This record gives sequence, structure tokens and C-alpha cells, in this order.
Amino acid sequence: MNRSKIANLTILLYVGVMVTSTICLPLQANGAYEEAYEMEQTNTLFAIPLYEKALSQKPTGKLQKAVVSRLFFLYKKHAKLLDALFLGSRYPSHIPSKDRSWIWTQLSEIYKPITVSELSSTYVLAAKTNLENSNDLKEQLKQLNLPKLYEFASILLLKRKQYKVILALFEENPNMFHSPLFIGISEFKLGTEQGKEFLKKVLADSDKERSEQEKSDILYLMGVHYRQSNEHELSARYFRMSGSFYGKTRADLEASKSLVLQGKTKEMCSTFKFSISQFDEIETILHYHCSPTGAQATKLILPSIRILAEREGNEFLQILFPKEGI
Repeated sequence: MNRSKIANLTILLYVGVMVTSTICLPLQANGAYEEAYEMEQTNTLFAIPLYEKALSQKPTGKLQKAVVSRLFFLYKKHAKLLDALFLGSRYPSHIPSKDRSWIWTQLSEIYKPITVSELSSTYVLAAKTNLENSNDLKEQLKQLNLPKLYEFASILLLKRKQYKVILALFEENPNMFHSPLFIGISEFKLGTEQGKEFLKKVLADSDKERSEQEKSDILYLMGVHYRQSNEHELSARYFRMSGSFYGKTRADLEASKSLVLQGKTKEMCSTFKFSISQFDEIETILHYHCSPTGAQATKLILPSIRILAEREGNEFLQILFPKEGI
């Protein structure tokens, strides 16, 4: 598996494996659960947002166990390792220990030579750390002194929206961050001006020798900056430039979003070619939208698209699929 996919804005780890858990239906399921289970029969990837919606409604008892079991199964099937990790920690009694152990096996493969013990202890700290109680995590990372472990911690903290903690880690030990990506994303999440100032500092350091990935990440952050400034044409341009160095799929997806926000949906479809992905809902949606035969597939997954469109970063879906249009 390509470790770079872990650093992408969606923050997903792509390793697909099937599991064998089953449940009995119905379990006095509510509407959201029934809708999710029905979608699972049609498209397992797009059942995930519906199960997440069902879980957000705080089911209890057998219904809770059913929702968690199906969601964990689908996270594993579609290689959403971090989602599975957080879910397993939140509901350990509903997830077999062998399945939770499987996640750590996959993560240790990705982060070799870091051990399962080092990863899991870092996860335990990062899963509860905020700016006020970050000393234990800082000490753990400083003691082990591994750039990959800082990356793992940063991904976990991004998922928890603990942006200030990431900045604190960087300030204390900047040499552990081989790319400006996590710092830049955190700065932009905290404010457009903060992100802009960070980019100025990065771009001013023109004498530094940079890897292809680092060049790509800087251009990606430029795309983020211009999108936040509503300069979507420039945003799309910088995202596309980032893909010429590294992470082409990430670059194409983000450039497509900017083109849609700019009102250039036809140009997006003629410029980029997406496929049906087992791991990425957005790539699959764009494939269906741009395909001459994709209208029926889109209608089948529309309830999931509506949920995804409400999430930060997916506002472009509201333009592609206006509620009054379908």
C-alpha cells in the first residue's frame, strides 16, 4: 500500500479486506438503519454514510450493536482504517478483539519499522489529547523521535480537529515534520490569514532542497489558500500543478471541486477521468456524474450523496446535486 494516501485531505488508509461478521434483521431498526441496510444491498461503500447517520442518532441496545457491527464491517471492507480504529475504541464490546487487532497489523505494515506497541500507545494519547493536556503525547513522540510517528499522530489529531496541538508539536520539534502539509492544513483550519502567513514563510525559504512530495504539498496548500479566498480558478490551477509532482489523484479530485465551485462542471468532466473506487466516495460520485450512463447509479446513491454534501469540504456536491434538481 502507498503510504502517501494516509496524508490526503480525506485522511483515509486504503487497505481492503473482507470480514465475516453477520447480524440478524430486523432488530427493531429505526428508519436510518433500515435505509442504510437497504443501501448496503445496492452499494456497500455508500451504505457507510447512512450507517454513520444512524449511529449519530445514538441508538441503544441491540440496535446500537447492529449499527456498529455493520459500520465496522464496511470500514474494514473499504479500507477506512482510522474510522475503524476510532469506532473500535468507542465500542470495544461490539467489535471482536481479533478484528481490532487486524487494524494494528495493517497499520504496523504501513509504518514499518514502528512497532504495534509504539503505534497503539501513541494512538491512546493522541485520541484524548487537547492543548491543555498534550505533555504526555509530546513526551512520547520526543522519546521515540520518529518522523513517521509524528505523521501518524498528526493524522489522528487532524481527524479530531486538534489543530493547535499539531502546531504545538511542530513548534517544539520542527525537524520531525518532513512536509509542511499537516502544519499548513492546521493553520488554514484555524484561519485564512494564519494559513497565508504560514505559506509566506514556506515560500520564502527558497534555498531549501525539497522532495517531489514536499513540492506537491506546498502547491496543494496554495490551492487550499485560493479556495478559501474564493479564487477558484487559481485554486484549481495550483491543485493541478501539485499533481505534476506527486499525488495525482488527490490533485485531480481537489481541482475538480474548485472547477465545480467556479461553475465549470463541463470543463471538469472533460478534463479529468475518474473511475469507480472501492475506497473513495467522491471519486466514484464524480465518475458517475461525468459518465453518460451514470445517472441511474447516481439516483440509487443520492441519499448518501446528500449526507456527504453536508460535510466540510464537500460543498461542491450541493452544486452538482441541487435538492430541487433531483
